Amino acid sequence: MSEESWLKGTKNVDYLKLRAGWGQIGNDQVDESAFVQSISTPGPYFVGYVLGSNQSTLPGAAVLSQANENGRWETSEQWNVGFDFGFFNNLLTGSLEGYIRDTKDAILSVTAPAHVGNMWAMSANLGTIRNMGLELTLGHQNSAGDFTYGIDANIAFAKNEMMYMNGGSADYGDRTKTDVGLPVRSFWGYNYLGVYRSDDEAAAHLPNSTNAVNAGDAKYEDLNSDGKIDESDCEVIGNPFPWLTGSLNFTAGYYGFDLQIFFQGVYGNQIYNALRERTEGTGQTCTLSTTMSDVFIYYNQDKRDAMTAAGIDWESIMAQYDGNIPNPYGNSNNNSTSSRFIEDGSYLRLKNVTLGYTLPKRITQKAKINRVRFYVTANNLLTLTKYSGYDPEVGGGVDYGNYPQSRTFMFGLNLDF
Repeated sequence: MSEESWLKGTKNVDYLKLRAGWGQIGNDQVDESAFVQSISTPGPYFVGYVLGSNQSTLPGAAVLSQANENGRWETSEQWNVGFDFGFFNNLLTGSLEGYIRDTKDAILSVTAPAHVGNMWAMSANLGTIRNMGLELTLGHQNSAGDFTYGIDANIAFAKNEMMYMNGGSADYGDRTKTDVGLPVRSFWGYNYLGVYRSDDEAAAHLPNSTNAVNAGDAKYEDLNSDGKIDESDCEVIGNPFPWLTGSLNFTAGYYGFDLQIFFQGVYGNQIYNALRERTEGTGQTCTLSTTMSDVFIYYNQDKRDAMTAAGIDWESIMAQYDGNIPNPYGNSNNNSTSSRFIEDGSYLRLKNVTLGYTLPKRITQKAKINRVRFYVTANNLLTLTKYSGYDPEVGGGVDYGNYPQSRTFMFGLNLDF
């Protein structure tokens, strides 16, 4: 566009280009095991059933996952339109691009019914996924005497949505739901309201509950107001996809010194803290929660009387454990998937800082060396986040407490002969 007669010569417009594109590509990079049935034959580990009266186990086989017998390639189709530009003697360069990408017959893991074998999830062509967004890239390079610097920034807005389900019905995974109109693998569970402070509060909130609910148990929102908590009270409680991602890279040089600083971050996504789910779970699956000061412990009247008779000050104990974490020895429903474990996954991370110094050539040439550069690099130096886990960069939005990215420091020497 900048070469067109109606725009050429315009002040402060050095380069302007309009571009648009369409493309379609098939993805055949799929593990071949997705199209075969997985069977295990280690004997009683998976089977473990006994026949006859002597209770002895017999060799056998167990189906781990079903085959995707009618599997097809994923097909991605993308439309994009954008501008490339350079303004003010190319002191400001960049691009602005919008895109829509539809992935048809997307291959994802799905849960099969137990009676057909579902030790492992099977792969299937689940449906059509749409990713759409807007990306802005800006760059600035300049110098002032012997000082040079450059700034490159990238901001991307994105939305993920399931457009069509091949089977016509939603797919429920571990803590997730995939359905038309929702982001893929949206977190699905109860809305956590806190802890019941008394037995009377629990009875008033859930008069029709089939399970005993007492003080210290988790309180969930009764969405349909039927006086009990069941699957019909589940809702979308989080989205693992950030709607905003960005990065900033700064470089500078002065005489022999060079500096590079790189920031990266995301905003708007949620993380399911499965590590908290485990450590704050039932008394059978954790020990940490029983010593946490913010666990709610409640004793009924019979327990109070027994403790009083034994000379135990139950009031001071209850006051010490008057927190917002459900009693780990209480209702088994206390550890259900809920918004209790959903946290803000947004973060800004200083990914890399490198400082270097290159010796003057008048020194290196005496040793017949073309270039000598000393440098120090620090990775993952700083992370700003509200997330309580080890690391907000987790795959799939579920944090099982994997080892976080390490903060590293490296010293180096570059020699060019």
